Amino acid sequence: MPAAKTAPTTATEAEATESPTTFEHAGITFVVPPPLDMPLDLLEADTEMEAVRLIVGDEAWNAYRSGRPTIRDFQALASRVNEAAGSGN
Repeated sequence: MPAAKTAPTTATEAEATESPTTFEHAGITFVVPPPLDMPLDLLEADTEMEAVRLIVGDEAWNAYRSGRPTIRDFQALASRVNEAAGSGN
């Protein structure tokens, strides 16, 4: 898998270069891999929360959860992840 860029990229740029998309939320840098590099377990995810956790990875997910986010904040994070993954268009 290609290394994550340090500067944020758009989903369109990531798709074109097959590189991860990064964004900041709640003081945490999240990295969303290109579609074909996402975890296979994502295909079996039963909930949006599980899907987001799989996409952003355990380290970022645990950092996010340690901030005790609200449901409203999770909705914002899920929207950002979907946008970064290119499915928010």
